[in-house]
Amino acid sequence: MPASSSNAYNPNPITKLFVVFITGLTVMHSINIRFELTIVFLIAALFFINEYKKSALKWLLLCVVLFSLPNFMVLSKLNPILKMFLSLPIVFRMFILPFMAASFMIKTSDVGTIISSMDKLKISKNVSIPIAVMFRFFPSYKEEKKNIKMAMKIRGISFKNPIKYLEYVTVPLLIISSNIADDIAKAAETKAIESPVKKTRYITVKIGAIDFIYSFAILGIVIGGWTW
Repeated sequence: MPASSSNAYNPNPITKLFVVFITGLTVMHSINIRFELTIVFLIAALFFINEYKKSALKWLLLCVVLFSLPNFMVLSKLNPILKMFLSLPIVFRMFILPFMAASFMIKTSDVGTIISSMDKLKISKNVSIPIAVMFRFFPSYKEEKKNIKMAMKIRGISFKNPIKYLEYVTVPLLIISSNIADDIAKAAETKAIESPVKKTRYITVKIGAIDFIYSFAILGIVIGGWTW
């Protein structure tokens, strides 16, 4: 479950989205590895504080592995087979910061706080509603996927026959995805999502000290990494 919006160490969803955007800029213009590691430890610390200790450890371990890989200059001098196997992880390493920031945003934000934040910023419903639906859809999809795999395991269906296995996974997921989308649409209509009347939000979102610390710290680290 996402961390509570009343948690003093859980930033506003808009702050998290801003951080995802800022860290995404490092893909186009890389920063010094020391600054990258500082951002990794900062986001991991927020994961840890918000009771996502396993996620913090997983990201730290993944970053240690990816940061230990050679860069493209070293890769060009290696054996072609090594190039083939290492190219994809090295490309993924370029996106590690925005992926980590996005993971923190998704895990520690709920739909109510996201919509409330966007309402405060006067963001159009054409943008806020699809984002809210996305946040509703993927957790349900992930849960159903886990249930399908568990049902297949009980029935003794294994990966020995990859084509059959893919069929047994894909078909139920397509049907379930359609059902989830229909359920979310019905729930939205029931809550009068198309009504032009201003809605009252039960969840209020405030800007706290953690928002300024988180956003300015990441912005400062990224700018420092560029000018290093």
